[in-house]
Amino acid sequence: MKRAEGIRVAHAVRDEIARAFQAIQKRRSPKAYFFSHLVRDDEVWKMRAKFGALIAQHSWRTRHAFADVRVGSYRYDQTQEGGLNDNSKDDESYDYVTLPFGSSVDGLRHGLWRLTDARYREAVEKYLSRKSHELTYLNRNAHLPSFEKQSPTVDLRWRNLPEVDVDHWGRYVENASKVAQEFPTIKDAYVEFQARHATRIYASTEGSLQLQRMSYWRVEVYLWLLSANGDAVPWTLTHFVTDPNELPDLRQLKREIRTAVDRMTQVAAAPPLHAYAGPVLLDPVPAGLLLHEAIGHRLEGDRLLSTGEGHTFRDSIGEAVLPEFLSMRDDPSLAKFEGQSLVGHYRFDDEGTPASSADLIDDGVLRGFLTSRQCVAKRHRSSGHARGRYHERPNSRMAVTIAEAKNGLDDAGMKAALLEEIRKQGVPYGIRILEANSGETTTDSYNFQAFLGETNFATKVYPDGREEVVRGVDFVGTPINAVRSIVAAGSRMEVDNAYCGAESGYVPVTTITPSLLVSHLELQAKSETPFTQYVYPIPWEPTAPTRRRKKRAKRARKA
Repeated sequence: MKRAEGIRVAHAVRDEIARAFQAIQKRRSPKAYFFSHLVRDDEVWKMRAKFGALIAQHSWRTRHAFADVRVGSYRYDQTQEGGLNDNSKDDESYDYVTLPFGSSVDGLRHGLWRLTDARYREAVEKYLSRKSHELTYLNRNAHLPSFEKQSPTVDLRWRNLPEVDVDHWGRYVENASKVAQEFPTIKDAYVEFQARHATRIYASTEGSLQLQRMSYWRVEVYLWLLSANGDAVPWTLTHFVTDPNELPDLRQLKREIRTAVDRMTQVAAAPPLHAYAGPVLLDPVPAGLLLHEAIGHRLEGDRLLSTGEGHTFRDSIGEAVLPEFLSMRDDPSLAKFEGQSLVGHYRFDDEGTPASSADLIDDGVLRGFLTSRQCVAKRHRSSGHARGRYHERPNSRMAVTIAEAKNGLDDAGMKAALLEEIRKQGVPYGIRILEANSGETTTDSYNFQAFLGETNFATKVYPDGREEVVRGVDFVGTPINAVRSIVAAGSRMEVDNAYCGAESGYVPVTTITPSLLVSHLELQAKSETPFTQYVYPIPWEPTAPTRRRKKRAKRARKA
């Protein structure tokens, strides 16, 4: 998108929302009191290669919008349960979310008209449904306003985004994917590059008009190893940044792939560990995953408004929820950390609120929650954490989550602390988790309050300091027990850029954490299915005669 087009679209969105509001306000009760349009315009480039050959090369552009139409008043409107369930694909408006992006804005205006009209009718229906629901069921949040009123912000600053060199990145993924041919045990693999230029335009009837542009760059390597015993080991390497200069060059990526295969080979040969409970040392990225799943989602303020949520920390303000040497905040206004770009960064959230730091935990004591404009207190202030994807209502979400430790230990000190904990508990060994790549948690009141972290690479650590690779386990636990069992934290912090999924869709997030030592954490067996070997060899697997020729040549060189 060019600057002239962006400004033209922003003005068209502002004018159309004003026209819609003026016309709909003339209708009878319930009256509309607030409209906003968030137009998302994405340009995407994607290339994927396998074993030295491209298998996909696409580029596309999409434009869609979230229209927030509220009826009633700031004091009382149609939203219920914190808006967590406002994401149905069965609503009429779902069919109108996609918008045209041609040279004329008339198509855009027509699309916004269809979407807004449908959203208004749905809002009225939900408003009356809420009134009906409250004839039978008590609303424990009736004392809270529905929506925070804000002063308008106008910001149309334009940011030029880096060009995408399609030819360069096509050659890059082709050449990087060739590395897998060096390892006959790797039966499947790909290298994928993706760039996304995101333009966000927000306008509201309060007078806000905002334009922000963001760029996301991602290189992903997938590897699948099949050992001689039929054990499959999947592995994913990911670099996710906002600055393409931070992506690894071809030589570096090749080294990373070879290192990953070496670790996969170690995992395939390692003895399985089916269950464990005891001291666990989590390196920074796995530690960040634990805090994200065990605490982060439970501090998303909109969940406090839902009767279906577990409200783990709802009544814990002013109480210790972490050790006193740990603090935690979430600051989407932070664009870089120690020179690394942060994908969770933005200037305005999806409700038009300027991004700001949310102080969550100070010296172990809970101080607050991540908030949107949906009120969780009488004196409510959004911290600018509302985000969503496509048609889902934006909810309070993590963005750039930072955990900091006072007097953190260096890496050698953390291992020494683990060894001391092993000896203290009298257990034969502890566990160190070096790599973990994803996780999940349940926060519903009708479900188990638990979390899981998918482990890639872990070792047994014996009292004498020896480490032995193990395979087949993930770390699990219940949130309160897990975080209260943290007994030490490191000084070295690492950035983990990733995507996070929840009720309002998948959004980019960043976690920055030190390593953590947990005195008692559980590990459970992965779901694994052994495979039979392929009927005949992969094309580049050395044949028996070839191997004999190589041995003869090696003996001849020695002679």
